Amino acid sequence: MKTMQSTFLLLLFMPLTEPAPQAQQDSPSTFEYGTDYFEETIFSQDYGDKYLDGKKIKEKETSIMRDEKSFQFQKDEAITQLSPKKENDEMPTCLLCVCLSGSVYCEEIDIDAVPPLPKESAYLYARFNKIKKLTAKDFADMPNLRRLDFTGNLIEEIEDDTFSKLSLLEELSLAENQLLRLPVLPSKLTLFNARYNKIKNKGIKANIFKKLNKLAILYLDHNELEAVPPNLPESLRIIHLQFNNITSITDDTFCKANDTRYIREQIEEIRLEGNPIALGKHPNSFICLKRLPIGSYF
Repeated sequence: MKTMQSTFLLLLFMPLTEPAPQAQQDSPSTFEYGTDYFEETIFSQDYGDKYLDGKKIKEKETSIMRDEKSFQFQKDEAITQLSPKKENDEMPTCLLCVCLSGSVYCEEIDIDAVPPLPKESAYLYARFNKIKKLTAKDFADMPNLRRLDFTGNLIEEIEDDTFSKLSLLEELSLAENQLLRLPVLPSKLTLFNARYNKIKNKGIKANIFKKLNKLAILYLDHNELEAVPPNLPESLRIIHLQFNNITSITDDTFCKANDTRYIREQIEEIRLEGNPIALGKHPNSFICLKRLPIGSYF
């Protein structure tokens, strides 16, 4: 009885448990070919993708380069438009020079023109540069200037009215330049230095010093003067004329030929050494002086 029940149960469950289908297997040749083809397809797709990516990257880089070139061109064009300005003109004076309490120091910085100055400037030191010319515009609207020093430049020309409106100017140095003539000098000048230039008498106006009633110190040594400049003011204390080409002196050069009582009180020093003149031959030329000039008397 038990055997029949087992057989019946077995027959009952057989339709529900069908055997699994046999796994599909490819032949070795089909597998190898399929694999190679698959790899070739993947490589082809990969190469194509890389090519397309590379092309896109190249196009992008080309676009960037064009943009950069366009930007650079615009930048260069902008620079070209600004190029006519000199570097010194673009730089503020108090960065190029040193500004301190009304004094401006522009020494040994190779400037070739006077930079724009702060209006409160009273003293300008522009020594040992490459300035070749001075104009009235350089000091326009600069009423407070009291001292100008252009020693050791390359100045060949000064406009005649360059200093005429500087009513407070007291000291002016144009030493060690290339000057052939002197401009009009301001009336309140106390010191004028034009030593080591190429000035001849024809470059000095006859009355250039006559009205300078406060001029105390005059340096014109190491030039090419043939005679002592006329009409020197009574206020002079020191006169340096050494190492010129002065060959003659008259009784009126320092004194007054028609006034034997005249004494030149202010004169402390006159230097005439290094000139082709024997001072001993002109004794009456120094009769009004308290001290004889320095120079050769024989």
